[in-house]
Amino acid sequence: MRGEVLDYTDTILNKKINNPQSTASINDNNDKIPKHTVRDSVFRHLFLEPKYALQLYRILHPEDTTATEADISYLTITKEITNGIRNDLGMYIGGKFLIMIEAQTTWSENIVIRIFIYLAEIWKNYIVQNGLDVFSSKDLNLPIPELYVVYTGERKSRLTVLKLSEHIFHGACKDVELTVHMIYNGKKEKDILSQYVSFTKQVKYFFQKYGRTSKAAEELFRYCIDHNILKEYLLSRQEEVTSMLDVIFDDTIHRRKQQEEAFAAGEAQGEARGKKAGELKKARETAVEMARIGMEEDVIASVLKVDVSQVEKWLAAESILSSAEQ
Repeated sequence: MRGEVLDYTDTILNKKINNPQSTASINDNNDKIPKHTVRDSVFRHLFLEPKYALQLYRILHPEDTTATEADISYLTITKEITNGIRNDLGMYIGGKFLIMIEAQTTWSENIVIRIFIYLAEIWKNYIVQNGLDVFSSKDLNLPIPELYVVYTGERKSRLTVLKLSEHIFHGACKDVELTVHMIYNGKKEKDILSQYVSFTKQVKYFFQKYGRTSKAAEELFRYCIDHNILKEYLLSRQEEVTSMLDVIFDDTIHRRKQQEEAFAAGEAQGEARGKKAGELKKARETAVEMARIGMEEDVIASVLKVDVSQVEKWLAAESILSSAEQ
């Protein structure tokens, strides 16, 4: 069944992937691939078409010459890992789960966490849908995961892999590991991945030249078609892709999210500073009272759990002499 979708939603958790009847029921409504939305990325929009997904798979697995479009099942989850643009792509093909995330302009090693959560969600639903028993002594036969990030930004340093142990835990934990392979271009000139990377570069160029205008989109499409960059795809999907461009390549959403996070962090820091200041004020008042009844600075410091030098400063400011000075 061409382009079958394994839609991991609560409504079909009781259906098994390997059950022909359940597969048919999933696709009775001709929902053979996940629906496109304006908030999809061009990356996801492009590779949700089986013909292009197969080309992508063959770049990663040139040894598999027998795979066809009919062998591709798409993996979708209803709970998005992050807010904003959807740029995830999940496929089941050749006994493997291929999970791919596109990172455009912002480099973040936290994407490893996102993929970890994505994989856990996919595995969980696969286990439920296939009625597998995780408490059984028999080994579970799970599809092999392959995890990728397609990075199309301008970062000069280009790592080949990101590892959970190294880039998230920084060597402090090696008990939990996950390796994500970084992809920056295709294998050959004009293969589908190379074309896509070229497309993203032209998007940046024309938007910088003309701003976020219809002129930018017109010139972008004209250039890509003249230079055979995703030509077939663009000619067949021009209206849809044009609708997405303003959303996908406009970083307003990202900037607003950063501002919100910075504001929240500032509030948290302000609250922490205010709390600490309040605690210090109370400790100072207590130290003064204790000194006035004749307690030594070192005893006061010990009781209040502060440095003796701090107690001495407080008392000096109040013109209170220590018992040794009196």
